[in-house]
Amino acid sequence: MEPPFKLQDFLKVFALSIGLFIGFATIFTFVPHATDVLAGFHPTVAFLVQYLIQFLVLFFSLWVFVVDKYNLGLADFGFVKVRPWLLIKTVLLAYGFYWIVSIGLVTALEYTGLTLPGYEEQESYLEMFGYDALGLTSAFLIICVLAPFLEELFFRGFIYRTFTKTWPVWLASVLTASLFALIHFQLQVFLPLFFLGLILNYVYHRTGSVWSSVAFHSLNNTIAFSLDVYLYFHPEMIDVFMSR
Repeated sequence: MEPPFKLQDFLKVFALSIGLFIGFATIFTFVPHATDVLAGFHPTVAFLVQYLIQFLVLFFSLWVFVVDKYNLGLADFGFVKVRPWLLIKTVLLAYGFYWIVSIGLVTALEYTGLTLPGYEEQESYLEMFGYDALGLTSAFLIICVLAPFLEELFFRGFIYRTFTKTWPVWLASVLTASLFALIHFQLQVFLPLFFLGLILNYVYHRTGSVWSSVAFHSLNNTIAFSLDVYLYFHPEMIDVFMSR
């Protein structure tokens, strides 16, 4: 199913999103005590507020210029049925390739002693939630369930499918992956996020369904989340990994 939205729609969504981001950034930068309101609450509350703002910035723009304009549903954003075996096979093979390349690059950099700008260790999100039951439960639901669905709807369902109507697939994939990496606001890990974006583009393109990229995204986040939690409660294992 070819999407009804066009490049002009993306440009409108992008422009309004940037304007809203600047507006919120200005508020939190120049309005006294704007960030102190949540200081007394659980860390999860502060993160949820930040995530809600990011959600509103992206999806308010998408709703105004795309969803409401064309009266769209999930199917129009690529959420269509996919054969279970095709989904499982594509996700597992792509994930294996993703890890082989990632581990190979990290090993090569450690062996040669070289540093690659934009390829540093990603910051843990768990500290923003806290490590109690509420924090870990909230982190799991957002990182492993909600974020993969929303991000794939926006980047693969909207941006990538819009770009492939305008440019060759390779260029659409590079541009989408770049935006995907930039929106995380962690330039020190731009390259791994960019590579992840390329893989997610491939998974969607291979199966024709955004559900497949959601599954890959959720799998990747769940494994990273589980490892992060494990290392927090077993810090002695960090030395074991580092010594190898």
